[in-house]
Amino acid sequence: MGDDEQQQPMSALSLDVTLPCEVRYLPVFNRLAERTVDYTGYDKAVREEMLRVVEAAVRRVFDSEDYQKVCLRLATTDSDLLIRIRCFRAATVERPMSIEQLLSEAEADETPLDCLRQVMNTVTLGCEEGEDGADFCELSKALPEAL
Repeated sequence: MGDDEQQQPMSALSLDVTLPCEVRYLPVFNRLAERTVDYTGYDKAVREEMLRVVEAAVRRVFDSEDYQKVCLRLATTDSDLLIRIRCFRAATVERPMSIEQLLSEAEADETPLDCLRQVMNTVTLGCEEGEDGADFCELSKALPEAL
């Protein structure tokens, strides 16, 4: 099936990928997000906005030197597309900046966090408890109605 062909929305999806937090891996994450949004059946305008804001947020994480690896989870429920970005700090990195602070730094006239909040239905940021203490950004967007 070609990249330009419209597909029926998926009824269930769960994909977990963990890669080193190096800019050279950013295209892998972007492509996974792109294919997932395509398969879930969003119209072109919604698709482009979602990809723009998610890619900007992930790029901010990859551009920082705070994280050793990043885990991306893409999943669907009966009603939503869920995106969870987990960022694991290198053992040598203290906690100088949270993911919320990182995404709140302005680029041009707006921050990646503001953009996420405008496009996605929910945006949750935080730090997991425990030894790993991964920073996370959870996003959701209502799935389009079935074609």
